[in-house]
Amino acid sequence: MIPDDGLTPEQREQLAKSRYHTLVLVQFVGVLLMILGMWIWAGDILREGGWPLAGAPLVVIGAFESLLLPKLLAKRWRSPREP
Repeated sequence: MIPDDGLTPEQREQLAKSRYHTLVLVQFVGVLLMILGMWIWAGDILREGGWPLAGAPLVVIGAFESLLLPKLLAKRWRSPREP
């Protein structure tokens, strides 16, 4: 049984596609933040010898965004279970 949310099957499919693309984009941006953070941390991009105090927070934020945030969003968007 499909929940009565007032959406047509086409609208449900479009909603599912947009949510999927959102999850993929969130993961991708998180990975980019982690790479940028590691580059700042260990590379010479901002100053010679790296800058751990600037790079480490970006790595942590990127890890949260790519690993945990998609799971939280998917849980929030999940359909209610059938009885």
